[in-house]
Amino acid sequence: MTMLHMATGCWVSQAIQIAAKLGIADLLQEDGAKSCDALAAATQTHAGALYRLLRALASLGVFAEIENGHFQLTPLAECLCTNVPGSLRGFAIMLGEEQHWRAWGEVLYSVRTGQPAFDHVFGMHQFEYFAEHPDAGRLFNEGMTSRSGQENDAIISAYDFSGLGTVVDVGGGLGTLLATVLQATAKTRGVLFDLPHVIASARTTVVQAGQPARCEFSQGDFLDAVPSGGDAYILKKVIHDWDDDRAVSILRNCRRAIHSAGRLLLIEPIIPSGNGPSFNKLLDLLMLVWTPGGKERTEAEHRTLLASAGFKLARIIPTSSPVSIIEAVPTDH
Repeated sequence: MTMLHMATGCWVSQAIQIAAKLGIADLLQEDGAKSCDALAAATQTHAGALYRLLRALASLGVFAEIENGHFQLTPLAECLCTNVPGSLRGFAIMLGEEQHWRAWGEVLYSVRTGQPAFDHVFGMHQFEYFAEHPDAGRLFNEGMTSRSGQENDAIISAYDFSGLGTVVDVGGGLGTLLATVLQATAKTRGVLFDLPHVIASARTTVVQAGQPARCEFSQGDFLDAVPSGGDAYILKKVIHDWDDDRAVSILRNCRRAIHSAGRLLLIEPIIPSGNGPSFNKLLDLLMLVWTPGGKERTEAEHRTLLASAGFKLARIIPTSSPVSIIEAVPTDH
């Protein structure tokens, strides 16, 4: 039975995606328990079919069926609400979209060749695909943002940024982590560094977070160079997108920019040893399927990369999320 449930996990993922896409959890959060007929009317779905979907999810603890065909939230279902801390609604929707399941449908190609199934299926890298398909790109960004919020809170709880003068967020995306750092500190200044089209969108995020006065924006490609002058350089889930050679190239650019007393903070999932359950080992399969050369790494592999780029791994700080904070210093420090 355990193997049966594992083998049919794709059914569960798709069922959760549909419930998230329809906003069922938000409807139940607003007014409490509702009948399936009312939920079907609100979501423009077939009442009988929706009932079967919700009944299946309720058997897994996602929603609960009460008397007369009414459904209510459960703690698991609350994770699918839009405006709750740690919401996974955007991520659940992203996992059920075509670009995700079609690539996973060709995972055997990746296992046989070591190349990304995504490129094989769609004829281009994922970010090229998202540039050509803006709706898919929007869902991808929303999915990543829903994961990032939970991770950012965990990072701030685990690491003290208050003594840092200037923090440079390399490849910082929309700036959610840097905005969280600035909110948690009184005097720290930030530099958000990313590609020009990303920075254009990130300005809105930082302004909405109320931190525009303490944040500068810098445009460029971290494969070429990164801004100098920072006391700490953050790379959150940047290195795992790249093969070892390009990862070392990015880290060497950071080494050239950092002063002798600076800190490098890699925020990455770490592959643990042993055979215990590990979300990060499954995430590593996603990197195999989706990225050319990207992967999750062990502590030893991170240590080797850092040494090749002129850094020494100082300590690893776990967080309450799947990512850890890998703190490194220049080898001449």
